[in-house]
This record gives sequence, structure tokens and C-alpha cells, in this order.
Amino acid sequence: MKRESLLILHGWGSNSLRWQRVKKLLEEKGIEVLVLDLPGFGVTLSPQKAWSRDDYINWIFQKVKERNWQKFNLLGHSFGGGLAVKLAANFSEKVDKLILLSPAIIQRKSIKTYLFYYISYLGKKVFSLPGFKILYPLAEKLIYKLAGTKDYYVADGMMKETMKKIGKEEPLEMILGRIRVPTLILWGKKDDVLPVKDAHYIKEKIRDSELKIIPKAKHSPHREASEELAEIIVQFIQS
Repeated sequence: MKRESLLILHGWGSNSLRWQRVKKLLEEKGIEVLVLDLPGFGVTLSPQKAWSRDDYINWIFQKVKERNWQKFNLLGHSFGGGLAVKLAANFSEKVDKLILLSPAIIQRKSIKTYLFYYISYLGKKVFSLPGFKILYPLAEKLIYKLAGTKDYYVADGMMKETMKKIGKEEPLEMILGRIRVPTLILWGKKDDVLPVKDAHYIKEKIRDSELKIIPKAKHSPHREASEELAEIIVQFIQS
């Protein structure tokens, strides 16, 4: 009997250590698990230039090749969910089953976003004046926090450029219809980063996909509901 394998792609600002509990639970059920520290996160250094999603996917395939996996199950969380969507849409022959855990793939241009850019622009003007420069780092941190762009603020120089480059790519929601592998969409009911309505939208776009809501979880069910998440993953992969 073939042993199931699962590749896990973590979210922005996360790392493989945060998935160790789930990894252990899955391995106890006989699933071979590979959790990568994506470049720029965990113990893996940032890329030397701004990377695109394709750059990340090429790097991922190198790591999969080292495992000698010809085909594998794939789970992507948040930012990793976006990578998983593109990988599954373009390389379906490599993916047995796809699990999308609160994937960050729906682009929005809200009033809040435009206000953030305007305030940021004005702030740079004001805090460049003599006597105000010393306050700029604190003000910048506050602006990013209020705008919900903390990930951008805490990223180092090259990762900021990577975020900007990826933000200009084709919206991932445009390729959801190309996914042809069995897909499970998972979402924390109390997700305070991405709205649950995104889960229903994604389900509509991916043909014959399943949706499960994890009642007590927020945006990180792998940390907030590890046992429940692992059980759902095992049932889906081994069904």
C-alpha cells in the first residue's frame, strides 16, 4: 500500500516550527510530512532579489525532488495557500489532493487601504521635518498596524520588495477554476485576518471542492485546534 505524503506550505511570517504538533499527529497516522521554511522565514535566508510566486514554486519543487516524491498531497496556509493554488492549477499532475487552509488569495482595494497610502505619504513629508524625524519609526509602526499591514512593516528589505512584486501579479482568484484535483477548503470560524465569506467564494470557484469550518479556530487552526485539524486532514487524504 502506498504511503501518503503531504507537503505543507506555511503562511507569511510563520515557519515550520509552528506546524510541528500537526506534523507529529499526521506522522502517527502513517503520513509522511514535509514542512518547509520558505525562503525569508524560519531558518531559510531571504532571497537575494525580490521573488515572484513562480520563484517560490521552483524552489519548492527542488525540495520535493530531494524527497524523490513524484506526486504528493499539498496543504497551503494563508500566503502558502496562494502558492498552493498556483502550484495545483499549473502542475495538477504533481498533486494528489489539495488542502487550502485560510488561503490569502482574494485581493481587495478598500477605503482603508487607500487611506493608509495617503496617510503614509503625508507622514513621510511631516516626519522628514527637523525635530520630527526621531518620531518616524514609532509613527510608521502605528500606521502599518492600523492599516492591517503589519506583515509588510516587520519584513526585511528584500521581503518587502517580494511582497510588492507578488502583489502586482495576476490575482489568484482568476485561476481557481483551473484546479482539477480533489480540494478541501478549511477555515477558522473566528478568523480575524481573512473573512469566512472568502471560503464560500473559493468553494464556488473550485469545482467539486469541499468546505469545512473549524468552530473554535481563528486564522491559525494548526496552533489553535491542532488535533481537530490533523483529524480532518487524515480523513481527507486517506479517504
